[in-house]
Amino acid sequence: MKNFIPAILFMAFMIITGCSQGDIIESNYTIKSGSSFNMCTGPCYQEMSVNESQAVLRVREYKGEGGLSELKVESKRAVTPQEWVEIESLVDQEALNALPKVIGCPDCADGGAEWVEIQSPGFVKKVTFEYGQPPAQIKELADRLRETRESLSPRE
Repeated sequence: MKNFIPAILFMAFMIITGCSQGDIIESNYTIKSGSSFNMCTGPCYQEMSVNESQAVLRVREYKGEGGLSELKVESKRAVTPQEWVEIESLVDQEALNALPKVIGCPDCADGGAEWVEIQSPGFVKKVTFEYGQPPAQIKELADRLRETRESLSPRE
């Protein structure tokens, strides 16, 4: 019976820590990209997460002073090994790490904001910039991620 309690505690710990805490995709290495427009109505917030197996897009609407709405759209698709290699090859962690967290004036004058984020064991970095104006150091990556995000966007 004494050995039974630690086993139950261990299983409970594994179940609790294995649950998602709001991440779109659970993986050791994830690349995220998104855009937001605060002074608009409709689906003004998009966040995409890509790893070696799938790409997931979440779209939300702004509710004015109430912030973001519940999930409006979630779109998923598999990522081919070739696509993952292409995207991953565009990541330069040193260049990304050298950039400030915020560049320019994202979403000033309702111009929109865009971001790129890399999450891996021991490294997390998010850079936010004016929509459509990524810094030169990550331009190819940001453009490629925007293409993937747009390919997941539902057409209305």
